[in-house]
Amino acid sequence: MAFVGTRLKVIDNSGGKIVECIRLYKRSRSKVGHAGDIFLGTLKSVWPNKKLKKGELVRCIVGTTKKGRERDNGVSVSFEENSAIIINSKSIPVGSRLLGPVMLELRER
Repeated sequence: MAFVGTRLKVIDNSGGKIVECIRLYKRSRSKVGHAGDIFLGTLKSVWPNKKLKKGELVRCIVGTTKKGRERDNGVSVSFEENSAIIINSKSIPVGSRLLGPVMLELRER
C-alpha cells in the first residue's frame, strides 16, 4: 500500500532510484494506493548522467506492494518492497525496461 509520504523504489531504467508519494490520483476517496494506481511523486535520489534530476515532480504507477493483495481465486500476493514505475503524461513508461516483478493487477489495467 502506498500512502502520502511513502518512499518507493523505482524499478525501471529511467534514472530514478527512490520516489516519494506526494498525491494519489484515484477515482474514490481512499487514501491508499494499490498496484496499478497512479500518483504524483518527487525524486529523492537519482542515478548520475540521466535526464531526470533530484527533486523533480514525476507521475508514477505503483508496481508492487509489501501488503498482501487478495485475488479473486483466494490467493494473497505480497512482495519484499514497494516499487513504482515512472510514466509520462500519456501513461507511457519513461524507461525502456522494467527491472523487477510487476503485479498481475497492474498488467491487467
